[in-house]
Amino acid sequence: MTARLSSDRGTTAIDDRVIVAIACRAAAGTPGIGGVDGTVLGVPVGDRRPRGRTIAHGDLARPRVRISVAYPASVREVTRRARVRIRDEVQALTGLRVGPVDIDVAALTHERRLP
Repeated sequence: MTARLSSDRGTTAIDDRVIVAIACRAAAGTPGIGGVDGTVLGVPVGDRRPRGRTIAHGDLARPRVRISVAYPASVREVTRRARVRIRDEVQALTGLRVGPVDIDVAALTHERRLP
C-alpha cells in the first residue's frame, strides 16, 4: 500500500518501502539493538540488520520491525526507546501520523559491538 498526504497544493504518495527503510534505520540507531538474518527458504543470507514492514492507509502508518537485543539489556527499555525513535523519525521525515509501532524481538545476542 501507499500512504498519501493531501494538502491544498496536491497529494504526496509515500511508498511503504520508504516507511520501512526509515523505521529500520531508526531501530538500528537505537543503542542495544541489532539486526536479524534475512532468510531464503530458511537459509540465512545477507547482513544482520533490522527488518521491517508496514501497513499504511491514508496519512497513517503502522511500522513493524524485527530486531535482536544485546544481552543483558532490558528488552522492555530497549524496545521502548526504539518505539519512540521510530515514531519520531517516521513522523519527522514523512509527515505521516504513526500508529502503534510493533517490535518483534527475534533474538538476544552477546555481540560486543552493540552498546
